[in-house]
Amino acid sequence: MSYTYKQILDRMNNKFTELSGYEPENASDSEIKIKLLAGELYSLCTEIDRIKLQMFPNTATGQYLDMHARQRGLSRIKGDKASGFVIFRLDMPVDHDITIPKGTVCSNSDGSLRYLTVYDEIIPRNTTERLIECEAENSGQQYNVARNIVKVMITYFSVGMSITNASSFIGGTDDESDEAFRKRIEESYKNTPNGANEQYYINLAKSVDGIHSATVTGSMQSGGINVCVGGKGGVPSNDAYQNVIDLLNISCPFGINLTVTTPELVTVNVTASISVKNGYNESETLANVQRSIASFFSELAVGEDFKTAALGKAVYESYGVDNYSFSGMSDISIGAGELAKLGTVHLTVAN
Repeated sequence: MSYTYKQILDRMNNKFTELSGYEPENASDSEIKIKLLAGELYSLCTEIDRIKLQMFPNTATGQYLDMHARQRGLSRIKGDKASGFVIFRLDMPVDHDITIPKGTVCSNSDGSLRYLTVYDEIIPRNTTERLIECEAENSGQQYNVARNIVKVMITYFSVGMSITNASSFIGGTDDESDEAFRKRIEESYKNTPNGANEQYYINLAKSVDGIHSATVTGSMQSGGINVCVGGKGGVPSNDAYQNVIDLLNISCPFGINLTVTTPELVTVNVTASISVKNGYNESETLANVQRSIASFFSELAVGEDFKTAALGKAVYESYGVDNYSFSGMSDISIGAGELAKLGTVHLTVAN
């Protein structure tokens, strides 16, 4: 803070006394005006201090940090939406189909967490229930909830119908924090993309929708550069791959032989024994673990080594897991042109 309110007020009172020859009387018109002006000046000083912090990426926050990032061609990583399944249940069967439209909103008891049905679904005639996939309205960890929390149907109502989430909602993550985002921005200054280093090509490749990661081999000096691009959990789509080729070809300096490839997939089979917490459903817990494992592999980058400890952390943090153990698994070194891909998953419940 440049000045406190008291410092500003004291300076104004002293100056008034110096110019007038007497101190402002208590509750006088002069004192009231001085205090009002001192308050406005203090507010102005506070705003100036805030602006100073937002002028530089190492102290900026929120939307101002996003502005600094855009100057570096970066954007904040968005969080993921939690997903799960909700049972729509009738009190008694009816003689016609009941449609549950896509986008039907369900929520917890106080309405603070809202979830939407992913597809149009039907409860067939002469049946009483349907298991329907839903996802959170927004991204965020707060949408990860246990079973039997989502019980209120908001945008669709039928007499004699009730709902409850049959599984926990998992997979919700928050948007990239200011701290993590700031580190990436600072790193972009250390590795300035200028067409002569690998970061230039990695940034270009990752700017294409559908490209999750990239590695670069070769060098400007050798006259040949290969960019290996990967999608989430595997090779990118044909459209994304072609878009990368087009973008890099028009961005590559003249005289450089540029090639774009997709990674060789290294299949990792997962075998694990899961201990389930007391009171938790075994099949639901195993389903949660299965989704956590799939999510873990979808975030691996091209050239990133597979670490059993990292996968173990994802398994252990799955809803309902008390403990775990892997069988026949070890760390795998992944080359610059390779990507670890999930193979078979075999899960058992520990006795």
